[in-house]
Amino acid sequence: MRVYLSRIGIALSVLINVILGGYSNQTFSARNWHWKRTNKWHIVPIIDALWCREPNHCLVCWTYWVVRKEIK
Repeated sequence: MRVYLSRIGIALSVLINVILGGYSNQTFSARNWHWKRTNKWHIVPIIDALWCREPNHCLVCWTYWVVRKEIK
């Protein structure tokens, strides 16, 4: 059940990101890390604080997205 809910959360994050004009298959967290890297307004500290078990959540999401994008 936990894996199922995690996958739904990821799908919702991707959906929100795409609705807001982000890249396909990129989560909202990964998009925020990209904004941080390019010195744009971001909410990385807020997102990372919400995921206490993973302090670098946005960085991990962005890295995963970049690696997956390069493989295709």
